[in-house]
Amino acid sequence: MSQVPRVATIESTVGVPSRSLARVATKNRTRIHYQDRWAVVTGASSGLGRGLAARLADRGMSLVLTGRNEARLDEAADQIRRAAPRVKVETVAADLSTRSGVSALLDHVGDRPIEVLVNNAGFGSYGPFAEADPDRENDEVAVDVSAVIALARAFLPGMLARGSGGILNVASTIAFQPAPFQAVYGASKAFVLSFSQALWAEARAAGVAVTALCPGPTRTGFVEALGADVGHTAIYRRLAEPEPVIETGLRALDEGRAVVIPGLLNNVLAEGGRLMPREWLTRFSARLLRPASRAARPPIEVHNEIVIPASAERVWDLLTDVERWPSWYRACRWVRVETTDSAGRAASFRWKAHPVELRSRVVAADRPHSFAIVADARGLHADRAFTIRPTPDGLGTVVVSHETQVGPVAWLGRVYLAPRLHAANQVMFDDLARAAG
Repeated sequence: MSQVPRVATIESTVGVPSRSLARVATKNRTRIHYQDRWAVVTGASSGLGRGLAARLADRGMSLVLTGRNEARLDEAADQIRRAAPRVKVETVAADLSTRSGVSALLDHVGDRPIEVLVNNAGFGSYGPFAEADPDRENDEVAVDVSAVIALARAFLPGMLARGSGGILNVASTIAFQPAPFQAVYGASKAFVLSFSQALWAEARAAGVAVTALCPGPTRTGFVEALGADVGHTAIYRRLAEPEPVIETGLRALDEGRAVVIPGLLNNVLAEGGRLMPREWLTRFSARLLRPASRAARPPIEVHNEIVIPASAERVWDLLTDVERWPSWYRACRWVRVETTDSAGRAASFRWKAHPVELRSRVVAADRPHSFAIVADARGLHADRAFTIRPTPDGLGTVVVSHETQVGPVAWLGRVYLAPRLHAANQVMFDDLARAAG
């Protein structure tokens, strides 16, 4: 049986019968021949690019892979060659933020016909735009926007002339709303989304598919490359696995869809934003992406000091034995001691302080000089450190307490809580002095 070029999608991969394939291709008027054709995949050394390249090789496509990291790019190419030994895999180590990098890729491809282009290369930045590195932001636009334009312009005419082919542009769900603290990245992906939709309308009559793949945050290495800690944000707290994104993107390209958003929640968030006024939507995005430094509220800081007519060892014993310091025991309404140190003293414990329950632990203990604990609860983090030193005459002990509380609970109640916390701590210090005596 003579080999017939694969059209629209792959039965063995997607599980769609050939009769259904014909209907899909006819309905969408797009044709993509995978077997024995060439594909160009940018950003192919890892993440979505690497996965998309592997899936195209499974469909019988030979590949030109490009990325900045030559070692990782070669590793990806070797892996694909082992999995699909019949296809050709070539690599071009190039920085697509530069004209020379784009030219190096195009020179390598030469005049060979490219059936599929995957514009996956890209990176982001994070933080207030006014504090951003201008060079990094310019490089970001060059890779995320300019390279996408240059490569589409280079390969789309050939696809249109042949009446077959496809371009998969990797955008993002961030393209559907302004992105404070990722202003350039969000705007770049909004461009890719709009650009892809426009090309889809221009190319579909000729049988060429153009699809914008808009995933949410995905476990690809993108987050690590931001160069900032974003794990605290609502957007980047949870990362999706890349395989479903790859599957969804290729299926959408096969079906000739203009835009695809993997995941139900991502779809809801992207579509739901259209119903909100733009100012509301932008403020909502800012809350989801706000840096920790911007989200932090002024802390409550309380400093207490007392001279106790007792030895430092006696004071130390009371600090580390909650049941022998009555007011601390009552004020904190102890629930239980969870762990002890090698000497049997409390090392980790749980206690209540209205209106929240705090999980506490000892973080420093240097008998009889210092003792420190931290406590955490929903909306509150507290640090309290005690320093203990003999008085100059040696007849007593100076005890200093420094307590800091941060978080929404502390911020909301700081005007009311701060003076009362200082007074309460002083009462407890007076009780400590009585217990020590």
